[in-house]
Amino acid sequence: MATPRRTAGELFVSAARAYHSPYWQPAVDVYETARGWVLKYELAGVAPEDIEVQVAGRTIAVRGVRRDVRIEEKRQSFCMEISYNRFERVLELPCDLNTMELATQYRDGMLIVVLHCQENKS
Repeated sequence: MATPRRTAGELFVSAARAYHSPYWQPAVDVYETARGWVLKYELAGVAPEDIEVQVAGRTIAVRGVRRDVRIEEKRQSFCMEISYNRFERVLELPCDLNTMELATQYRDGMLIVVLHCQENKS
């Protein structure tokens, strides 16, 4: 069965809906480990000081901003595909994250978040 052709107006509305969100969502890989979780966020071009990590219950939110960097005196843009604005990625994991130890590192445009179960110190 052939896919129906879309009109220019329908394509414009579709593109406008996709652009509607004020935030872009970075890609993330989620790994479950023996001691907890490892999350790897793709944040190329984001300065470490522009990243915020917040944990609440079973939810972890990574927010921040990617800023444009001036390479040369700007002229007229020919093509702009990289989002230079705020980003946010919220994940819900199947456990209470408030009870876990959180550590982060930023390397080569990747934010690595490690969540480990706390050791019982009795």
